Amino acid sequence: MEERMMYFIRRRNKLLVPIIILVFLFYFMLPLSLIFLPDVMNQTSFIPGITWAWLYAFLQIPMTWTVGWIYHIKAKKFDEQIEKWEREESV
Repeated sequence: MEERMMYFIRRRNKLLVPIIILVFLFYFMLPLSLIFLPDVMNQTSFIPGITWAWLYAFLQIPMTWTVGWIYHIKAKKFDEQIEKWEREESV
């Protein structure tokens, strides 16, 4: 049991660490780009009337939903695996 749980924790961490790094990079690039590239971020994007800064800010919403959805799918698979292990242990 202990070995299986350690395996599960390693698998979960292999999923969580890259996702957390991606989220922090994506989130903090907006204020950093506004500090270091204000001229670029204040230019009008390919959508008339919307600057690159606003477009990037609005892109954080679907990115958050996508990351949450991916984690939900992966966590459900982890939960199914743990339930399978528990059933095997109880038999």
